[in-house]
Amino acid sequence: MAIDFETANEHRGSPCAVGMTKVVDGRITDTWGTLIQPPADLSHFNAFNVAVHRITSDAVAGAPDWKATLSEILAFADGLPLVAHNAGFDMGVIRAACTAEGLAWPELRYTCSQVIARRTWKLLSYSLPYCTDAAGVVLDNHHNADADATASAEVMLAAMRTAEADSLDALLSGHQVRWGWMTPAGEWQGSHHKGRSAGARTPLPGANPDADPDGELYGAAVCITGTLTSMTRDEALRKLAEVGAQPEKNVTKKTSILVSASQTQLKPGDALSGKAKKAQALLETGQEIEVLDEDEFLRRLGG
Repeated sequence: MAIDFETANEHRGSPCAVGMTKVVDGRITDTWGTLIQPPADLSHFNAFNVAVHRITSDAVAGAPDWKATLSEILAFADGLPLVAHNAGFDMGVIRAACTAEGLAWPELRYTCSQVIARRTWKLLSYSLPYCTDAAGVVLDNHHNADADATASAEVMLAAMRTAEADSLDALLSGHQVRWGWMTPAGEWQGSHHKGRSAGARTPLPGANPDADPDGELYGAAVCITGTLTSMTRDEALRKLAEVGAQPEKNVTKKTSILVSASQTQLKPGDALSGKAKKAQALLETGQEIEVLDEDEFLRRLGG
C-alpha cells in the first residue's frame, strides 16, 4: 500500500492532501485520495508549499479534518504495510498530525521506496522523478498526492522485478533493509538499510551532537548551491547543524549531499549547475553523493 502526503507548510503536522495506491499480488488494484483540513494550530499555507503542490486554504475548506482522514487511511490500508517515497517524511506527517490533534499514533508497519531505490540503482538524485525514470515509469503530475503514491508503488514494483523478489519481505531481506513501525504507545523505528545505525553514523564536527541519529540528514556533509526561496542561507546552515549535518562551502570528496537551490523541483534531463556537474563526476568515480532540489531538502530537514 503506497501513500503520499502534501503539507500546508514547513511543519510535518500540516497535511493538506493524501493519496494512496493499493497493490495486491504485485498488481495495482485500487487508488484513493482526499484533500485534508490541517490541524487548526498548523493550518497556515506557506507560499513555498503552495507553489510546489498548488493546494490553497480555500481548496481544503470543505475537506475532512485529520481525525476523519486518518480513519479513512486505516480503513483503505486494511492492515497492509505502507510504502512511501522518503517514508521518514510521510510517516512523520502521521505522527505529527496525530500529536497536534491529541490522537494516539496508529499501529503501522512501513518501508521506503527511496531507500530501496538507493540499493537498486545508481542515480544522481533519488527524488521521485529520478526514481520513476530509472524504473521506466512516467510521472506526469509530481506533487499530486495520488500521482506520487502510484509512482512510489511503481518504483517498488520495478525494484522487486529487478531483484527477482516475490514479496516486500523478500525484497527488504535481500537489500538488508529493516521494516519501520510505529505504535499507539508513541514508539517508532524508521525504515533504513541495516548498515545505517546510530553507532555507525555520527554528527560531523560543528554539528549538534544530540541530534536524532535516525534523522534523514544526520551525519551528512551538505553543500548548498544557489539561493533558497524558503529560508535564508544562514537559516539553512543553522538547521543543518541542528539535525547533525555539516555544511560545506564547496563540493568535495567528503560531500554526501548537494542541495541545488536554484530549482524547487529537479527532474532528469534538467540542465545541471557547475556544482551539480561536479557531483555527477564524483558519483561516476564511486563517491556516494546525491543531489536534492529544495523541496526534497525541506522534506528531509523536517519540521
